[in-house]
Amino acid sequence: MVVDVLKKLKKDAVARQRKEQHVPRQNSQAASSVTPKAKTFEPAHKFFVSSNWKTLLERKPEIAPKAAAGEKSTPVGHAQSDGSAASNVVAIDCEMVGVGDDGVRSVLARVSIVDHEGKVLMDRFVRPKEFVTDFRTHITGITAGHLKRPDVISEDAARKMAADLLTGKVVVGHSVQNDFQALLLSHPHIMIRDTALFKPLRPPGQTRTPALKKLAEHWLQESIQTGQHDSVEDARIALRLYRLKSQFWEKQMRSAMKHHGGSAGSSLGAQSRPAGGDDDDDGESVERTPSAPAARQDKRNGIKKAAKSEALAGGANKRTIKKRHRDR
Repeated sequence: MVVDVLKKLKKDAVARQRKEQHVPRQNSQAASSVTPKAKTFEPAHKFFVSSNWKTLLERKPEIAPKAAAGEKSTPVGHAQSDGSAASNVVAIDCEMVGVGDDGVRSVLARVSIVDHEGKVLMDRFVRPKEFVTDFRTHITGITAGHLKRPDVISEDAARKMAADLLTGKVVVGHSVQNDFQALLLSHPHIMIRDTALFKPLRPPGQTRTPALKKLAEHWLQESIQTGQHDSVEDARIALRLYRLKSQFWEKQMRSAMKHHGGSAGSSLGAQSRPAGGDDDDDGESVERTPSAPAARQDKRNGIKKAAKSEALAGGANKRTIKKRHRDR
């Protein structure tokens, strides 16, 4: 049926073309003076347009909403296809000096933040509010002269500048919780990438928390911290370590978020770890409060144990009474 209709339409189109090309001869003289026109042919389908073209346009397939949204946006911290870090990633490192009678208590003295390409966003010396009793120059490289320079900023100013740069960013660092503690800032755990915690970065046979210096030697074949520390260099090294494993790291983070409701484990570099590593920048251990279901389970177990103890005690009392009756 459809084939017959198409054949008829094609036949009509060809006949129409021939009719338009036919020019009647008025006389032989006029015909001889007129140059014959070259024959032109147009495809038959030009004269055939389906009547339901509007319907076909309305049914034009579109990209699914989820797929379209995925093309326009990239998940936070998601690595690019070439393995490089996303542009919403920054790296931080801080240097601390000692205050107090023994100089053991640490306070902020320098803040360095670099972007995803390693370019310096912030590198400022900070004047502590308390009197410095130990500059730790052999480690930090900071002297009293550094803190007397005109470009030194206060702790409050440093905190505000750092907060503005870190807000909404994935923050990379080594034992980065120490830096946040020195700045008196907090950051969402899911937005932290701590190279000291990420187990795939640990060299083979390394069971304790590795120092940044050891990670640089193993993965980057570079020697750092041979003398005094440089917070800009340390931040860049942490960033390079992250970029080595960024695709795998972000994949594990997304998997952990999916299975644990948005909280990633310590092996993914998003939570604090127990103390006892060999890194000078290790943080303090964090005591974790048991979850509500675990607490309820412990309570039920305690009740069962108490009931069992009472039952055993009651049985022992009954046996004692029976024995006394027999003795009588």
